[in-house]
This record gives sequence, C-alpha cells and structure tokens, in this order.
Amino acid sequence: MSSLDELATEVLAGLASADTLRLDRLRLTEYEHNELVYPELPAARPENNHPAEMAWANISTRDRVAKERLFAEFGGEALELVRAECAGPTEVFESYVVHTDCRVTFRRDGEMFPPVQLFKDVLERDGELKIFRYYEP
Repeated sequence: MSSLDELATEVLAGLASADTLRLDRLRLTEYEHNELVYPELPAARPENNHPAEMAWANISTRDRVAKERLFAEFGGEALELVRAECAGPTEVFESYVVHTDCRVTFRRDGEMFPPVQLFKDVLERDGELKIFRYYEP
C-alpha cells in the first residue's frame, strides 16, 4: 500500500470479510521485521540483549490477540473509511520511517464510528506502508 487511506481501506475490507490472510498481508512479515526493520531499532543494540526472534514472538502474540478482538467487534460488518491518520511523531531511521499513534475513522453500517486504533504504528519503506501489528488496548 502506498497511502495510509489505502492501507486503512484494506484493513476495513479484511475485517468486513473476516479475512485473516488479507490482514496478514498488510503487516510486516517475520523476515521484514527480523532482517530489515529490527536491526535499526534501539532494542537491537547488543547491550539490550533482546534478540529479534524474541521481539517477533511478542509482536506475533499481541497481533493474534488483537485480530481476535477486532474480528469479534467489527468482523462481517459493512465498514467504510472516513479517514486514517497518524497523529504521533514520525520516527526516522536509516532505511525507513515509522508513523505512530495511528487511528482510523469509519462508518459502520452507515453510522459514524469514533476514531479507533486498529493498528498503532505503520512502517514506511521504499514508498510502501506496512502495519507493525494490529493493536489491542
């Protein structure tokens, strides 16, 4: 996805169709996380003793729990994007940037729904956007 609105529209479509695989295609893969993204994060510094595999396991668990909640709350419903925005600071790394505090405003069955944090952080790399993980409060 090349825009935040496009990414959010796909997320809403994945929720509406209760399509886990569709949602998974919109987030970082294990390879992307461990090999491309994680090495530039502060947690990757040797003194932190936090291997990429451990970070990925944590992300994967939280992502699974979040998708279960999102499907229970919004799965199978007509969801229409109003806007998506990331209001937090943009974190700049050597080969990518991270947009933080992302929220999606949408209509559910025609009724306006307040902004929801379906995903929290979005990675932008080489003009493409990917979700770090789906968000659970």
